[in-house]
Amino acid sequence: MTICTGFSKKIILLSILSLSIFGMMWCTSKKIVVKWNTVTVDYVGKLQDGTVFDTSIESVAKDNGKYMSGRDYSQGLSFEVGAGQMIAGFDKGVEGMKVGETKTITLAPKDAYGERDTGKLLTVPKDQITWADQYEVGTQVMSQNGQIFKVYKVEDKDIIFDANPELAGKTLIFDITVKSVKK
Repeated sequence: MTICTGFSKKIILLSILSLSIFGMMWCTSKKIVVKWNTVTVDYVGKLQDGTVFDTSIESVAKDNGKYMSGRDYSQGLSFEVGAGQMIAGFDKGVEGMKVGETKTITLAPKDAYGERDTGKLLTVPKDQITWADQYEVGTQVMSQNGQIFKVYKVEDKDIIFDANPELAGKTLIFDITVKSVKK
C-alpha cells in the first residue's frame, strides 16, 4: 500500500492542473466553441416543412423572399455564447463546434420561443382602439412600450391581439456554419 505524502499530492495536483491548461489551450488552438466565446456564424432557420423564416446568407434570403435591404449579410451573426443573446437551443447548439464546421440542429419549442400561451391573447374593445376598423387578422401592431402584437381575431365589438412570439409553438431547424471564434 502506497501512502501519498504532501509532496506527491502537490505533484499530482500540478499534473492535473497542467493537463487541464493544456486541454484548454488545445481547444482554443483548434478554435472549438466554448461558453463565453464570441462566435460568428452563418445560419439558415427553417420550419419543419422546409420554409425558411430567417437567414444570414444573402443568396438564401433572396431565393426565399426574406431579403432585407440594409442588412449586412457579409458579416454573419456574432454573439457571446452563453450570454443569453440567442434562443437557448441555438446558443447551446454551437458549443463544441469548430471553425468551418456545419451542423443542423432541431429545436423543440421549449428550446426556441416556447409553447404558444393562450394567456398572451388580449381582448380589447374596438371603441378603445384608434382606427380599429382598419385592423385585419395578421396585422402587426406595436404598443406604446414597444411590444409587438399580432391581430389574432376581429370580432363585432372586440379585437383579440396575440403577444406570443411569431415562432412560439414551432419546432425550428437551423443549419449553422461557424465562421470564427474569439475568446
